[in-house]
Amino acid sequence: MKYFRPIFRCEVEGAAETQRVASGKDANVDAVIVTTTEDVSGYRIKASPRLVDRWLDLTVRVAGSAPVFLFIIAGLLLWALMGIHFGNSDVWVAAISDVQAILCYVFDSFLMRQLLREYSEQREAMVEIQSRCNSHHRMIASVKKKLGAEGIRHVVEKCHDEPLNPLDHGLRTQGLFARCIIVFAKTFGHIISAGLYWVCIFIWLGFGPRCNWSNRWQLYINDATSALMVLVFAFLACLRECYADYTNTCLDAIFRLDSTLEKELRRLTEDDLPNQMEVILPPKENFLQVVIFYYADIIGTLVGIVFLVMVMIAWAAVGPVFHFNSNWWLLIGTYAGLVGLFDSFVLRNIQGKVHQYINGQISIVEKGDMGLFAGLSMAIPSAGSTKHPSLSQRVSRWMDAVSSHLSMVITGFFLTIGCLVASSAMKWSLTGQLISNVPPSIIETFFMLILITGQNDAEASAHIDLTNIYYRRQRLLSFMQHAKKFCEDHELSKDVAVPAQ
Repeated sequence: MKYFRPIFRCEVEGAAETQRVASGKDANVDAVIVTTTEDVSGYRIKASPRLVDRWLDLTVRVAGSAPVFLFIIAGLLLWALMGIHFGNSDVWVAAISDVQAILCYVFDSFLMRQLLREYSEQREAMVEIQSRCNSHHRMIASVKKKLGAEGIRHVVEKCHDEPLNPLDHGLRTQGLFARCIIVFAKTFGHIISAGLYWVCIFIWLGFGPRCNWSNRWQLYINDATSALMVLVFAFLACLRECYADYTNTCLDAIFRLDSTLEKELRRLTEDDLPNQMEVILPPKENFLQVVIFYYADIIGTLVGIVFLVMVMIAWAAVGPVFHFNSNWWLLIGTYAGLVGLFDSFVLRNIQGKVHQYINGQISIVEKGDMGLFAGLSMAIPSAGSTKHPSLSQRVSRWMDAVSSHLSMVITGFFLTIGCLVASSAMKWSLTGQLISNVPPSIIETFFMLILITGQNDAEASAHIDLTNIYYRRQRLLSFMQHAKKFCEDHELSKDVAVPAQ
Protein backbone atom coordinates (compact mmCIF):
# COMPACT_ATOMS: atom_id res chain seq x y z
CA MET A 1 0.00 0.00 0.00
CA LYS A 2 1.31 3.41 -0.92
CA TYR A 3 1.01 5.84 1.97
CA PHE A 4 0.72 9.59 1.67
CA ARG A 5 3.99 11.38 2.38
CA PRO A 6 4.54 15.13 2.22
CA ILE A 7 7.12 16.43 -0.21
CA PHE A 8 9.51 17.26 2.64
CA ARG A 9 9.62 13.60 3.66
CA CYS A 10 10.30 12.22 0.18
CA GLU A 11 13.70 11.52 -1.28
CA VAL A 12 14.52 12.76 -4.75
CA GLU A 13 16.75 11.06 -7.26
CA GLY A 14 17.95 12.16 -10.64
CA ALA A 15 20.79 12.17 -13.10
CA ALA A 16 21.93 14.97 -15.35
CA GLU A 17 21.36 14.41 -19.03
CA THR A 18 24.55 12.95 -20.48
CA GLN A 19 26.09 15.09 -23.22
CA ARG A 20 26.84 12.52 -25.88
CA VAL A 21 29.58 12.94 -28.47
CA ALA A 22 29.69 10.64 -31.49
CA SER A 23 33.07 9.26 -32.52
CA GLY A 24 34.29 7.49 -35.62
CA LYS A 25 37.37 6.83 -37.74
CA ASP A 26 38.21 8.64 -40.93
CA ALA A 27 39.67 6.32 -43.58
CA ASN A 28 42.54 8.71 -44.36
CA VAL A 29 43.25 9.87 -40.84
CA ASP A 30 44.51 7.84 -37.92
CA ALA A 31 43.03 10.17 -35.31
CA VAL A 32 39.64 9.55 -33.81
CA ILE A 33 37.09 12.12 -34.92
CA VAL A 34 34.55 13.40 -32.41
CA THR A 35 31.42 15.09 -33.68
CA THR A 36 28.77 16.77 -31.61
CA THR A 37 25.91 19.16 -32.05
CA GLU A 38 26.23 22.69 -30.77
CA ASP A 39 23.14 22.35 -28.59
CA VAL A 40 23.64 21.58 -24.93
CA SER A 41 21.15 20.68 -22.25
CA GLY A 42 19.58 23.57 -20.39
CA TYR A 43 17.39 23.56 -17.32
CA ARG A 44 13.96 22.09 -17.87
CA ILE A 45 11.27 21.97 -15.22
CA LYS A 46 9.79 18.51 -14.99
CA ALA A 47 6.02 18.51 -15.25
CA SER A 48 4.18 16.51 -12.64
CA PRO A 49 2.77 13.20 -13.91
CA ARG A 50 -0.51 13.95 -12.13
CA LEU A 51 -3.05 16.10 -13.92
CA VAL A 52 -4.34 17.65 -10.70
CA ASP A 53 -0.85 18.85 -9.78
CA ARG A 54 -0.34 20.40 -13.20
CA TRP A 55 -3.71 22.13 -12.91
CA LEU A 56 -2.89 23.43 -9.44
CA ASP A 57 0.49 24.77 -10.55
CA LEU A 58 -1.15 26.53 -13.49
CA THR A 59 -3.78 28.04 -11.19
CA VAL A 60 -1.10 29.32 -8.83
CA ARG A 61 0.88 30.84 -11.70
CA VAL A 62 -2.23 32.63 -12.92
CA ALA A 63 -2.91 33.88 -9.37
CA GLY A 64 0.58 35.37 -9.32
CA SER A 65 0.28 37.01 -12.72
CA ALA A 66 0.13 40.72 -13.51
CA PRO A 67 -3.55 40.75 -14.64
CA VAL A 68 -4.74 39.15 -11.39
CA PHE A 69 -2.64 41.52 -9.29
CA LEU A 70 -3.96 44.57 -11.14
CA PHE A 71 -7.51 43.23 -10.86
CA ILE A 72 -7.15 42.93 -7.09
CA ILE A 73 -5.80 46.47 -6.84
CA ALA A 74 -8.77 47.69 -8.87
CA GLY A 75 -11.10 45.77 -6.54
CA LEU A 76 -9.55 47.38 -3.47
CA LEU A 77 -9.94 50.83 -5.00
CA LEU A 78 -13.57 50.07 -5.85
CA TRP A 79 -14.15 48.90 -2.28
CA ALA A 80 -12.72 52.16 -0.94
CA LEU A 81 -14.93 54.26 -3.22
CA MET A 82 -18.09 52.30 -2.44
CA GLY A 83 -17.30 52.59 1.25
CA ILE A 84 -18.01 56.32 1.02
CA HIS A 85 -21.68 55.50 0.47
CA PHE A 86 -22.10 52.19 2.30
CA GLY A 87 -19.51 52.63 5.03
CA ASN A 88 -22.06 53.25 7.80
CA SER A 89 -23.75 49.89 7.29
CA ASP A 90 -22.62 47.11 9.64
CA VAL A 91 -23.63 44.52 7.05
CA TRP A 92 -21.44 46.21 4.42
CA VAL A 93 -18.45 46.31 6.74
CA ALA A 94 -18.94 42.69 7.79
CA ALA A 95 -19.52 41.49 4.21
CA ILE A 96 -16.39 43.18 2.91
CA SER A 97 -14.45 41.73 5.82
CA ASP A 98 -15.71 38.28 4.80
CA VAL A 99 -14.64 38.72 1.19
CA GLN A 100 -11.19 39.83 2.25
CA ALA A 101 -10.82 36.96 4.74
CA ILE A 102 -11.84 34.38 2.13
CA LEU A 103 -9.45 35.84 -0.45
CA CYS A 104 -6.62 35.70 2.05
CA TYR A 105 -7.55 32.14 2.95
CA VAL A 106 -7.34 31.12 -0.72
CA PHE A 107 -4.04 32.93 -1.20
CA ASP A 108 -2.71 31.10 1.86
CA SER A 109 -3.06 27.90 -0.14
CA PHE A 110 -1.55 29.48 -3.24
CA LEU A 111 1.50 30.75 -1.35
CA MET A 112 2.04 27.36 0.26
CA ARG A 113 1.79 25.72 -3.15
CA GLN A 114 4.45 28.11 -4.45
CA LEU A 115 6.77 27.18 -1.60
CA LEU A 116 6.31 23.46 -2.20
CA ARG A 117 6.88 23.94 -5.93
CA GLU A 118 10.01 26.03 -5.29
CA TYR A 119 11.42 23.36 -3.00
CA SER A 120 10.64 20.54 -5.42
CA GLU A 121 12.05 22.27 -8.50
CA GLN A 122 15.24 23.54 -6.92
CA ARG A 123 15.92 20.24 -5.21
CA GLU A 124 15.66 18.46 -8.57
CA ALA A 125 18.00 21.05 -10.10
CA MET A 126 20.58 20.54 -7.35
CA VAL A 127 20.53 16.76 -7.70
CA GLU A 128 21.28 17.10 -11.43
CA ILE A 129 24.14 19.52 -10.78
CA GLN A 130 25.57 17.08 -8.23
CA SER A 131 25.23 14.22 -10.72
CA ARG A 132 27.16 16.11 -13.40
CA CYS A 133 29.73 17.29 -10.85
CA ASN A 134 30.60 13.66 -10.07
CA SER A 135 31.26 13.06 -13.76
CA HIS A 136 33.44 16.18 -13.83
CA HIS A 137 35.53 14.75 -10.99
CA ARG A 138 36.10 11.52 -12.90
CA MET A 139 37.01 13.16 -16.21
CA ILE A 140 39.15 15.94 -14.73
CA ALA A 141 41.19 13.24 -12.98
CA SER A 142 41.96 11.83 -16.46
CA VAL A 143 42.89 15.27 -17.77
CA LYS A 144 45.26 15.79 -14.85
CA LYS A 145 47.07 12.57 -15.71
CA LYS A 146 47.55 13.75 -19.29
CA LEU A 147 48.81 17.18 -18.30
CA GLY A 148 51.10 16.26 -15.44
CA ALA A 149 52.07 18.66 -12.67
CA GLU A 150 53.88 21.07 -14.99
CA GLY A 151 51.04 21.11 -17.48
CA ILE A 152 48.46 21.79 -14.77
CA ARG A 153 50.53 24.69 -13.44
CA HIS A 154 50.88 26.16 -16.92
CA VAL A 155 47.16 25.88 -17.70
CA VAL A 156 46.14 27.34 -14.33
CA GLU A 157 48.33 30.38 -14.96
CA LYS A 158 46.72 30.87 -18.36
CA CYS A 159 43.12 30.92 -17.11
CA HIS A 160 43.68 32.54 -13.72
CA ASP A 161 43.31 36.16 -14.84
CA GLU A 162 40.60 35.70 -17.44
CA PRO A 163 37.52 37.88 -16.79
CA LEU A 164 34.27 36.23 -15.74
CA ASN A 165 30.93 37.02 -17.32
CA PRO A 166 28.22 38.08 -14.85
CA LEU A 167 25.14 35.95 -14.29
CA ASP A 168 22.69 38.56 -15.54
CA HIS A 169 20.49 36.31 -17.67
CA GLY A 170 17.56 36.66 -15.27
CA LEU A 171 17.78 40.45 -15.32
CA ARG A 172 17.90 40.59 -19.11
CA THR A 173 14.73 38.53 -19.47
CA GLN A 174 12.68 40.42 -16.87
CA GLY A 175 9.87 42.61 -18.09
CA LEU A 176 8.96 46.04 -16.77
CA PHE A 177 6.25 44.66 -14.49
CA ALA A 178 8.59 42.12 -12.86
CA ARG A 179 11.25 44.77 -12.29
CA CYS A 180 8.69 47.08 -10.67
CA ILE A 181 7.43 44.29 -8.40
CA ILE A 182 10.96 43.49 -7.22
CA VAL A 183 11.72 47.17 -6.59
CA PHE A 184 8.51 47.61 -4.57
CA ALA A 185 9.35 44.42 -2.66
CA LYS A 186 12.41 46.13 -1.23
CA THR A 187 10.09 48.81 0.17
CA PHE A 188 7.37 46.48 1.43
CA GLY A 189 9.91 44.13 2.95
CA HIS A 190 12.04 46.77 4.63
CA ILE A 191 12.20 46.78 8.40
CA ILE A 192 10.98 50.39 8.39
CA SER A 193 7.74 49.30 6.69
CA ALA A 194 7.13 46.77 9.46
CA GLY A 195 7.84 49.48 12.02
CA LEU A 196 5.42 51.92 10.39
CA TYR A 197 2.77 49.22 10.38
CA TRP A 198 2.98 48.89 14.15
CA VAL A 199 2.98 52.68 14.55
CA CYS A 200 -0.39 52.72 12.76
CA ILE A 201 -1.68 49.95 15.02
CA PHE A 202 -0.71 51.91 18.14
CA ILE A 203 -2.36 55.04 16.76
CA TRP A 204 -5.55 53.02 16.30
CA LEU A 205 -5.27 51.76 19.88
CA GLY A 206 -4.86 55.35 21.02
CA PHE A 207 -8.31 56.17 19.64
CA GLY A 208 -9.86 53.29 21.58
CA PRO A 209 -10.96 55.28 24.67
CA ARG A 210 -12.36 58.07 22.50
CA CYS A 211 -14.44 55.54 20.54
CA ASN A 212 -15.46 53.72 23.75
CA TRP A 213 -13.78 50.56 22.43
CA SER A 214 -16.86 50.07 20.29
CA ASN A 215 -17.51 47.39 17.70
CA ARG A 216 -17.36 50.04 14.99
CA TRP A 217 -13.88 51.04 16.19
CA GLN A 218 -12.79 47.39 15.94
CA LEU A 219 -14.34 47.02 12.50
CA TYR A 220 -12.33 49.98 11.22
CA ILE A 221 -8.97 48.33 11.89
CA ASN A 222 -10.32 44.95 10.84
CA ASP A 223 -11.22 46.30 7.40
CA ALA A 224 -8.00 48.28 7.08
CA THR A 225 -5.73 45.36 7.94
CA SER A 226 -7.82 43.00 5.81
CA ALA A 227 -7.47 45.28 2.79
CA LEU A 228 -3.73 45.58 3.38
CA MET A 229 -3.49 41.83 3.83
CA VAL A 230 -5.23 41.16 0.50
CA LEU A 231 -2.81 43.54 -1.19
CA VAL A 232 0.22 41.93 0.46
CA PHE A 233 -0.99 38.40 -0.32
CA ALA A 234 -1.49 39.23 -4.00
CA PHE A 235 1.81 41.10 -4.10
CA LEU A 236 3.69 38.22 -2.48
CA ALA A 237 2.21 35.69 -4.93
CA CYS A 238 3.27 37.92 -7.80
CA LEU A 239 6.73 38.51 -6.30
CA ARG A 240 7.39 34.80 -5.91
CA GLU A 241 6.47 34.13 -9.52
CA CYS A 242 8.87 36.88 -10.61
CA TYR A 243 11.64 35.45 -8.44
CA ALA A 244 10.90 31.92 -9.67
CA ASP A 245 11.20 33.01 -13.31
CA TYR A 246 14.45 34.80 -12.49
CA THR A 247 15.90 31.77 -10.69
CA ASN A 248 14.88 29.38 -13.47
CA THR A 249 16.56 31.59 -16.07
CA CYS A 250 19.76 31.65 -14.00
CA LEU A 251 19.62 27.87 -13.55
CA ASP A 252 19.22 27.47 -17.30
CA ALA A 253 22.40 29.50 -17.86
CA ILE A 254 24.25 27.37 -15.29
CA PHE A 255 22.99 24.12 -16.83
CA ARG A 256 24.06 25.18 -20.32
CA LEU A 257 27.51 26.16 -19.12
CA ASP A 258 27.81 22.95 -17.12
CA SER A 259 26.72 20.90 -20.14
CA THR A 260 29.29 22.68 -22.31
CA LEU A 261 31.96 21.85 -19.73
CA GLU A 262 30.89 18.22 -19.79
CA LYS A 263 31.14 18.10 -23.58
CA GLU A 264 34.62 19.61 -23.54
CA LEU A 265 35.69 17.03 -20.99
CA ARG A 266 34.24 14.18 -23.03
CA ARG A 267 36.03 15.45 -26.13
CA LEU A 268 39.30 15.59 -24.25
CA THR A 269 39.02 12.26 -22.44
CA GLU A 270 36.79 10.18 -24.75
CA ASP A 271 34.79 9.33 -21.65
CA ASP A 272 31.38 7.93 -22.58
CA LEU A 273 30.16 6.80 -19.17
CA PRO A 274 26.71 8.26 -18.43
CA ASN A 275 26.11 10.64 -15.55
CA GLN A 276 25.28 8.62 -12.49
CA MET A 277 22.08 8.79 -10.50
CA GLU A 278 22.19 10.91 -7.35
CA VAL A 279 19.80 10.70 -4.40
CA ILE A 280 18.88 13.41 -1.90
CA LEU A 281 17.44 12.03 1.30
CA PRO A 282 14.88 13.99 3.32
CA PRO A 283 16.40 15.85 6.27
CA LYS A 284 15.72 14.57 9.76
CA GLU A 285 13.28 16.60 11.82
CA ASN A 286 11.45 16.18 15.10
CA PHE A 287 7.90 14.91 15.37
CA LEU A 288 6.21 18.33 15.60
CA GLN A 289 8.02 19.63 12.53
CA VAL A 290 6.98 16.54 10.59
CA VAL A 291 3.36 17.16 11.61
CA ILE A 292 3.69 20.71 10.26
CA PHE A 293 5.05 19.28 7.00
CA TYR A 294 1.95 17.11 6.65
CA TYR A 295 -0.31 20.07 7.37
CA ALA A 296 1.59 22.26 4.90
CA ASP A 297 1.30 19.61 2.21
CA ILE A 298 -2.46 19.48 2.73
CA ILE A 299 -2.70 23.26 2.39
CA GLY A 300 -0.46 23.22 -0.67
CA THR A 301 -2.67 20.69 -2.40
CA LEU A 302 -5.57 23.10 -1.89
CA VAL A 303 -7.50 20.66 0.27
CA GLY A 304 -8.03 23.58 2.62
CA ILE A 305 -10.04 25.36 -0.06
CA VAL A 306 -12.29 22.31 -0.37
CA PHE A 307 -12.89 22.54 3.37
CA LEU A 308 -13.65 26.24 2.95
CA VAL A 309 -16.26 25.48 0.28
CA MET A 310 -17.91 22.96 2.60
CA VAL A 311 -17.93 25.48 5.44
CA MET A 312 -19.41 28.14 3.14
CA ILE A 313 -22.23 25.79 2.19
CA ALA A 314 -22.98 25.17 5.86
CA TRP A 315 -22.71 28.91 6.54
CA ALA A 316 -25.21 29.72 3.80
CA ALA A 317 -27.56 27.06 5.13
CA VAL A 318 -27.76 28.69 8.58
CA GLY A 319 -28.32 32.17 7.13
CA PRO A 320 -32.11 32.15 7.68
CA VAL A 321 -31.60 31.14 11.32
CA PHE A 322 -29.53 34.31 11.88
CA HIS A 323 -31.86 36.36 9.65
CA PHE A 324 -28.76 37.24 7.59
CA ASN A 325 -27.66 39.79 10.19
CA SER A 326 -24.14 41.14 10.77
CA ASN A 327 -23.35 38.25 13.13
CA TRP A 328 -24.07 35.79 10.35
CA TRP A 329 -21.96 37.76 7.88
CA LEU A 330 -18.99 37.69 10.24
CA LEU A 331 -19.16 33.92 10.85
CA ILE A 332 -17.43 32.89 7.61
CA GLY A 333 -14.87 35.64 8.00
CA THR A 334 -14.15 34.46 11.53
CA TYR A 335 -13.52 30.90 10.33
CA ALA A 336 -11.29 32.01 7.46
CA GLY A 337 -9.50 34.50 9.69
CA LEU A 338 -8.68 32.00 12.43
CA VAL A 339 -7.46 29.38 9.97
CA GLY A 340 -5.52 32.06 8.12
CA LEU A 341 -3.91 33.17 11.39
CA PHE A 342 -2.49 29.72 12.06
CA ASP A 343 -1.56 29.26 8.40
CA SER A 344 0.52 32.45 8.49
CA PHE A 345 2.71 30.94 11.21
CA VAL A 346 3.01 27.72 9.21
CA LEU A 347 3.85 29.64 6.03
CA ARG A 348 6.69 31.47 7.72
CA ASN A 349 8.05 28.23 9.18
CA ILE A 350 7.89 26.41 5.84
CA GLN A 351 9.53 29.34 4.05
CA GLY A 352 12.43 29.14 6.48
CA LYS A 353 12.74 25.37 6.06
CA VAL A 354 12.64 25.56 2.26
CA HIS A 355 15.47 28.07 2.18
CA GLN A 356 17.42 26.13 4.81
CA TYR A 357 17.20 22.86 2.86
CA ILE A 358 18.03 24.45 -0.49
CA ASN A 359 21.04 26.18 1.06
CA GLY A 360 22.13 22.78 2.36
CA GLN A 361 22.04 21.32 -1.15
CA ILE A 362 23.93 24.30 -2.55
CA SER A 363 26.58 23.72 0.13
CA ILE A 364 27.01 20.14 -1.12
CA VAL A 365 27.54 21.44 -4.67
CA GLU A 366 30.00 24.00 -3.35
CA LYS A 367 31.91 21.33 -1.45
CA GLY A 368 32.20 19.22 -4.60
CA ASP A 369 33.43 22.21 -6.61
CA MET A 370 36.00 23.05 -3.97
CA GLY A 371 37.37 19.54 -4.30
CA LEU A 372 37.82 20.08 -8.04
CA PHE A 373 39.57 23.41 -7.60
CA ALA A 374 41.78 22.08 -4.81
CA GLY A 375 42.88 19.20 -7.03
CA LEU A 376 43.86 21.68 -9.74
CA SER A 377 45.50 24.11 -7.27
CA MET A 378 43.30 26.83 -8.72
CA ALA A 379 41.80 29.80 -6.89
CA ILE A 380 38.04 29.67 -6.42
CA PRO A 381 36.18 32.66 -7.93
CA SER A 382 33.58 34.20 -5.67
CA ALA A 383 30.87 36.83 -5.96
CA GLY A 384 30.36 37.15 -2.22
CA SER A 385 30.00 40.64 -0.83
CA THR A 386 32.66 41.86 1.58
CA LYS A 387 30.34 44.47 3.09
CA HIS A 388 29.08 43.95 6.61
CA PRO A 389 25.28 43.71 6.83
CA SER A 390 23.58 46.93 7.84
CA LEU A 391 21.59 47.32 11.06
CA SER A 392 18.37 46.95 9.08
CA GLN A 393 19.61 43.71 7.51
CA ARG A 394 20.70 42.30 10.86
CA VAL A 395 17.34 43.12 12.45
CA SER A 396 15.50 41.64 9.46
CA ARG A 397 17.50 38.42 9.66
CA TRP A 398 16.88 38.19 13.38
CA MET A 399 13.15 38.62 12.80
CA ASP A 400 13.29 35.99 10.05
CA ALA A 401 14.99 33.51 12.37
CA VAL A 402 12.55 34.13 15.22
CA SER A 403 9.37 34.15 13.14
CA SER A 404 10.26 30.93 11.29
CA HIS A 405 11.10 28.94 14.42
CA LEU A 406 9.01 25.92 15.31
CA SER A 407 8.05 27.47 18.64
CA MET A 408 6.29 30.30 16.79
CA VAL A 409 3.99 27.79 15.08
CA ILE A 410 3.15 26.35 18.49
CA THR A 411 2.51 29.89 19.74
CA GLY A 412 0.24 30.52 16.76
CA PHE A 413 -1.71 27.36 17.51
CA PHE A 414 -2.38 28.36 21.11
CA LEU A 415 -3.20 31.91 20.04
CA THR A 416 -5.82 30.53 17.66
CA ILE A 417 -7.26 28.35 20.42
CA GLY A 418 -7.29 31.38 22.73
CA CYS A 419 -9.33 33.38 20.23
CA LEU A 420 -11.80 30.51 19.92
CA VAL A 421 -12.17 30.25 23.70
CA ALA A 422 -12.68 34.01 24.08
CA SER A 423 -15.28 34.15 21.31
CA SER A 424 -17.09 31.13 22.73
CA ALA A 425 -17.15 32.72 26.18
CA MET A 426 -18.93 35.71 24.61
CA LYS A 427 -21.37 33.34 22.84
CA TRP A 428 -20.11 34.39 19.41
CA SER A 429 -21.76 37.78 19.60
CA LEU A 430 -20.56 40.57 17.30
CA THR A 431 -17.94 41.61 19.86
CA GLY A 432 -16.99 37.98 20.44
CA GLN A 433 -16.47 37.38 16.73
CA LEU A 434 -14.43 40.54 16.41
CA ILE A 435 -12.05 39.10 19.00
CA SER A 436 -11.45 36.26 16.55
CA ASN A 437 -11.16 38.68 13.63
CA VAL A 438 -9.19 41.74 14.69
CA PRO A 439 -6.11 40.27 16.49
CA PRO A 440 -5.67 37.52 13.86
CA SER A 441 -5.95 40.08 11.08
CA ILE A 442 -3.33 42.34 12.68
CA ILE A 443 -0.91 39.49 13.35
CA GLU A 444 -1.40 37.80 9.98
CA THR A 445 -0.79 41.05 8.09
CA PHE A 446 2.46 41.54 10.00
CA PHE A 447 3.56 38.01 9.19
CA MET A 448 2.88 38.60 5.51
CA LEU A 449 5.17 41.64 5.61
CA ILE A 450 7.82 39.48 7.27
CA LEU A 451 7.34 36.89 4.52
CA ILE A 452 8.30 39.54 1.96
CA THR A 453 11.36 40.42 4.05
CA GLY A 454 12.38 36.77 4.23
CA GLN A 455 11.79 36.27 0.52
CA ASN A 456 13.96 39.26 -0.39
CA ASP A 457 16.79 38.13 1.86
CA ALA A 458 16.63 34.53 0.62
CA GLU A 459 16.62 35.56 -3.03
CA ALA A 460 19.59 37.88 -2.54
CA SER A 461 21.52 35.04 -0.92
CA ALA A 462 20.42 32.58 -3.62
CA HIS A 463 21.60 34.92 -6.37
CA ILE A 464 25.08 35.06 -4.82
CA ASP A 465 25.15 31.25 -4.55
CA LEU A 466 24.04 30.76 -8.15
CA THR A 467 26.53 33.36 -9.36
CA ASN A 468 29.33 31.53 -7.55
CA ILE A 469 28.31 28.24 -9.19
CA TYR A 470 28.26 30.01 -12.56
CA TYR A 471 31.69 31.58 -11.98
CA ARG A 472 33.23 28.25 -10.97
CA ARG A 473 31.95 26.57 -14.11
CA GLN A 474 33.29 29.39 -16.24
CA ARG A 475 36.72 28.94 -14.67
CA LEU A 476 36.63 25.16 -15.13
CA LEU A 477 35.55 25.54 -18.76
CA SER A 478 38.41 27.97 -19.33
CA PHE A 479 40.79 25.45 -17.77
CA MET A 480 39.57 22.71 -20.11
CA GLN A 481 39.92 24.90 -23.19
CA HIS A 482 43.50 25.83 -22.26
CA ALA A 483 44.22 22.21 -21.37
CA LYS A 484 43.07 21.11 -24.81
CA LYS A 485 45.33 23.68 -26.47
CA PHE A 486 48.24 22.64 -24.26
CA CYS A 487 47.78 19.00 -25.27
CA GLU A 488 47.72 19.93 -28.94
CA ASP A 489 50.77 22.19 -28.67
CA HIS A 490 52.77 19.50 -26.89
CA GLU A 491 51.56 16.69 -29.13
CA LEU A 492 49.65 15.07 -26.29
CA SER A 493 46.50 14.96 -28.34
CA LYS A 494 47.24 11.74 -30.14
CA ASP A 495 45.28 9.90 -27.48
CA VAL A 496 42.67 12.61 -27.27
CA ALA A 497 39.72 13.00 -29.59
CA VAL A 498 39.40 16.35 -31.32
CA PRO A 499 36.35 17.82 -33.03
CA ALA A 500 35.89 17.19 -36.71
CA GLN A 501 36.47 20.19 -38.87
